[in-house]
Amino acid sequence: MRWSSFYLLLPVLFWGFSYIAIKVVLKELEPVEMISARFLLATPVLFLIIKFKKLHIWPVEKKGKLFLAALMIFLHFWVMATGMKETSASNTAWILTTAPIFIAILGWLYLKEVFNLYQWLGLALACVGVVFLTANGSWSNLSWIKSRGDVIVLGSCVTWAIYTVGTRDITSKVNPLVATFWMTGIAGLIFIPITLFDTGYHKFLHLQEVTYISLIFLGIFCLAIAFWLWSEGLSRQTAAEVGVYLYVEPLITMIGAWILLGEAITIWLLIGAALISGGVYISEKFGRSKIVEHDV
Repeated sequence: MRWSSFYLLLPVLFWGFSYIAIKVVLKELEPVEMISARFLLATPVLFLIIKFKKLHIWPVEKKGKLFLAALMIFLHFWVMATGMKETSASNTAWILTTAPIFIAILGWLYLKEVFNLYQWLGLALACVGVVFLTANGSWSNLSWIKSRGDVIVLGSCVTWAIYTVGTRDITSKVNPLVATFWMTGIAGLIFIPITLFDTGYHKFLHLQEVTYISLIFLGIFCLAIAFWLWSEGLSRQTAAEVGVYLYVEPLITMIGAWILLGEAITIWLLIGAALISGGVYISEKFGRSKIVEHDV
């Protein structure tokens, strides 16, 4: 196996199981508490990786945009986690694969990029897929009370699109690892004190062992190490090759959630997943936004 494949497969494996870990943590912690803990764990590990690669942390350009990006990435994680409190890990993973379509739409609206007929077709197909996932064989599941979690998770695709389009010029000036360090660090400096003031530290001392393990996995492996390996893989393979790996991610989540969380794999889930994958494939094949810009 080529090293580039290792660099890409391992992050996809981590991210596939990340949605399962989030479901575990949300049983004991609120979204803000969980995200603050993730950033607290990820930032020092990112610092060590940056030092290992002999990159410069300071001085850094685009300081104002990095600050806004830190707030935006926290908002994105919070919206996604809030939705996940009311929907499954499998639904979340499949819904989030539609993020590139929302990136393309935002590029069309604000950057005047082309959004052609094929991309509209892909969007329509993906939306039908989301409906199948949410309904799960019963139209009554589309009521606001029952579908709220899926809708909120879909909303996190919009926050990810805003973040992605708004920060494109940052990575042209700042190394992606360094930019990620500053974003997690800034968000951590803001929200960790707020969390400790609101919740206190005692709650974090009495978590179940599986919750501690899940937090470490989410902060160190899914955020810091996975992003490092993914950036190494991106530098070694084309966007088309990389996209194939991310199509595997929701499959890992679906199978893992079935085994570890007891989430059912229904025919409606499979149909919805197939429609979403088809819609995203059509949209990215005929557009500029690629699945590599999916929420990582």
